[in-house]
Amino acid sequence: MARTTKLMSSLPIVADVKVDHEGRSIWPYILEAERAALNMAPTKLGPNYNEPLIGSRVLGFLLQDLWLHDKHSFGLIPYKNLIEHITLALSISGYAVGSKEDCQARIKKLQDMGLYYRNHLFRVFRSNRGSIPSCSDESDPPSRPSLDVVRDRILSDTRTPTTEGSAHANALMRDGYRCMLTGEYDYISLEDHPELEEHAPADHETCFAECAHIFSETAQEGEPKAVYAASALAILEVFGLNSKVENLVGRNVHEYFNILTMRYDLHKLFDRLDIWLEEVIGEENTYEIVAVKDRLFKKMIGHIERVTFRVDPDVVAACRAKNIDPPSLPSPSLLAIRAVCSRVAHISGAADHFDQILRDLEDTPVMAENGGSAHLLASRLMQLSHPVDDTKA
Repeated sequence: MARTTKLMSSLPIVADVKVDHEGRSIWPYILEAERAALNMAPTKLGPNYNEPLIGSRVLGFLLQDLWLHDKHSFGLIPYKNLIEHITLALSISGYAVGSKEDCQARIKKLQDMGLYYRNHLFRVFRSNRGSIPSCSDESDPPSRPSLDVVRDRILSDTRTPTTEGSAHANALMRDGYRCMLTGEYDYISLEDHPELEEHAPADHETCFAECAHIFSETAQEGEPKAVYAASALAILEVFGLNSKVENLVGRNVHEYFNILTMRYDLHKLFDRLDIWLEEVIGEENTYEIVAVKDRLFKKMIGHIERVTFRVDPDVVAACRAKNIDPPSLPSPSLLAIRAVCSRVAHISGAADHFDQILRDLEDTPVMAENGGSAHLLASRLMQLSHPVDDTKA
């Protein structure tokens, strides 16, 4: 069955943390930052609005998660990189070593580092846009071309998809017009192409399928390309994938390696970081589906424990006839990064924090005259800010 994950939790003590000796040597400082946040003046707003606490836990759980998943696509590179970033952040100048000021500066640096990763994490992975209706190529005439014609046209076009619609068409073609998680056929594709249903199993199920992005497409809307690129780079460089950033900015986000065909409700959960895919070591392109709320998720997806991605055999055959490579499958490295960020977002409380801000802002349409809702705006602004990366200085 799809596995579940823990929700917001305190950082483990030194004796219980699962890291190597390097991580264990800096863990007391991260715990110190968490304690300092917990000891802040009590507030009726609760932990969901304690930014320093969220930052401390994001940093700690990110470090532990990277160590626990060192066998995945990215290996130990991100763990070692984060150790280096934290170690550099602990080098505080201008204060007497061991002084109160030195301790406070170190605590703030670690808390800010965690918030830095939190902010960029949500910018590149979390999407708040509602579901996008499944769509076929709207430029087609009322008399739809055959699947062979559609496939040939897509494979012959070497240009990168530039729109959500073209990316959706490409993903559907590659994935055999089926959800990659459930195997259900896309209803509109069946409607448009009767021959598709003729070749489908008699007991096949249908759904409205959409194009899901590993690195969010909607996160790039409404902000300069350079801003999104900075966030993408901030995440990718930790994982040693600096060179991929140009492939994930602007229209390049629609490349095959960054898209999946997914049933509309599963797409919504994927965008919210409520489900993710964890690679099965030793089994190529095979993933376990992990859900935050397993009981509810079972009601949606049934008894599906893992999935194996494959390019549709008809597409492989067509590519062989054209002497071209078949479309690439979703990138294991990018899916692994997204899995790390999803796990950390929930166990650190960052995901609940984000949702709480959005709910409260929806319930507070006008700022209270006495400033009573100022905390909402301040936290939201911090979420959307673009802090200078001083974590390595």
